[in-house]
Amino acid sequence: MTQGILKVTVVEARNLKDEDLIGKSDPYVKLILDKHNFQSTKPKNEDLNPTYNEYFIFNINGQKKLEVQVWDKDTFGDDDLIGEDNIKLSEVFSRGYVDIWVNLTKGKLGFRSKGELHLILEFAPK
Repeated sequence: MTQGILKVTVVEARNLKDEDLIGKSDPYVKLILDKHNFQSTKPKNEDLNPTYNEYFIFNINGQKKLEVQVWDKDTFGDDDLIGEDNIKLSEVFSRGYVDIWVNLTKGKLGFRSKGELHLILEFAPK
């Protein structure tokens, strides 16, 4: 079982699909390791190509994937899912460092691209 520290840097997103009827989306990124381990960036107001440069630390204890979701923060009502994807962690476990662009799909309308998310993953085994 793989154990260690995973550092995830959410660098930026580009070409996000606008989910708002009025104005532009206010996107934020949610990183989900499992139901007990999840963290989010701060929303970026009306920006479909936001820069985040925020990093998060997760303790890895056997988890094999990281779910990434980009949401539109809504002032009234529920936030809207823009897009999501799952990242297998095997490559970062073996290499220690991965710099990737994730294609966001799986939104409400199936598998069309909803934009891209730039992540840097770093892993230090215990």
